[in-house]
Amino acid sequence: MESRLSILERNLQQYMKINDKLFEENQALKKLVEDNNRRNIELSLKVENLERTISDIQNNRKDVQIRPQTTNLSKSVNGSQNDLRTELIKDRTRNYGIDQQFATEKSRKRIVSRTPDSTTENIAFHAYMSTNTASGLRQHHTLVFDIVMVNKGHGYHKEDGIFILPISGVYVFTWTVAVIDNAWVTVEIVANGQIAGSTFADGDGTGFDAGTGLIVVEGNAGDHVYIRVHETGLGVISSTGRSRTSFSGWRLF
Repeated sequence: MESRLSILERNLQQYMKINDKLFEENQALKKLVEDNNRRNIELSLKVENLERTISDIQNNRKDVQIRPQTTNLSKSVNGSQNDLRTELIKDRTRNYGIDQQFATEKSRKRIVSRTPDSTTENIAFHAYMSTNTASGLRQHHTLVFDIVMVNKGHGYHKEDGIFILPISGVYVFTWTVAVIDNAWVTVEIVANGQIAGSTFADGDGTGFDAGTGLIVVEGNAGDHVYIRVHETGLGVISSTGRSRTSFSGWRLF
């Protein structure tokens, strides 16, 4: 009997080790799936931003046409492709050099004139939540600020709460998250996949509380910046006329 119990205990220990190993592997796989899903979302948003940028460029230049003079090309049509390219460069620049580069002309004009709202100059946004969130948001839940007051440069996307840097530079971001009654929450700001700051708010059963943060970061065009829940909290995130939960940012230089 004792021998049989000893065998059963050894088998049980082996099964427990196997179970622990499987649990660890399962946790690692879950984290890998979450990371892949996050990367897929970020890549999809980057592709969307690039497509939007290309569309804007095409719309801005849709009326611009290059019309080389046929007299300059007549000889090259019967020649090689390099000759044809050479004649095109001559016709466009009117100042052809040995290295076949476009020379600077004193009176050259811009194809598209700048406007005060150009995305290369003015970038700023401010958005807030129109209502309270659901209770007990899960860890890494991205907060969505659906009411957009300012969006110069069109970098903020209210569909998912993510700001995509239109151009590289140094940016300032600030956020305020409010809670009421017994609710509490810790949030963090993520810039290009890295946690850049965090704040905490705790209603403490006495009314309401709000946490505000501000960071300065240097980023590249296409980087994503957003606010997410650091850990599963308690209660709702509040956004009312008394205290708005908001997200803002602007480019310094």
